Amino acid sequence: MAELLGVFEVDKEKRVRCQAPSCNHAVYKAVHLLSVEGAFKLYGSECCKKLFGWTSKTQGASHTSGERRLTDEEREQLLHNTAELLATLKAEQAQLRAATQAKLTALKTALAARGSVVGTGRARGERHMLGTVLNAGIERQAKERVRARYQVDPDMAGWRGLVLAEAKKIEQGE
Repeated sequence: MAELLGVFEVDKEKRVRCQAPSCNHAVYKAVHLLSVEGAFKLYGSECCKKLFGWTSKTQGASHTSGERRLTDEEREQLLHNTAELLATLKAEQAQLRAATQAKLTALKTALAARGSVVGTGRARGERHMLGTVLNAGIERQAKERVRARYQVDPDMAGWRGLVLAEAKKIEQGE
């Protein structure tokens, strides 16, 4: 049984060879790193599909999320010291998960604090409307603050409330 460890892209000029039995095609767009019977192997999408019935489009990799473009040094590691490259990728994933968790915690804290303020306003009969139209300059400043403070894209769904809260602070001179 084969386990998909990672999917990588390398420069077209520095393609790697598919190591599937009797293949040897050059691969650069979606180099599939597999663990096959305890050995590291590099396969192309078509060979994965033929031999195992899946590709990176249908099977998740355990050490990467999506297709990752490798630097020249990482490509060399992939070919000559795969275990070290995998250790580096694992560490990167752990850091990414920790950073994402920290952002989520900060956002939950900010939303909880904001929720108590909104709740107080509603208790007095005020109405909080997410469809509020802002002055373009104030909205731009508010979005910049949200982007800087929370490292999120304020134009994405779900962040309008934070943008409005920041706009309110700007209007109040904070």
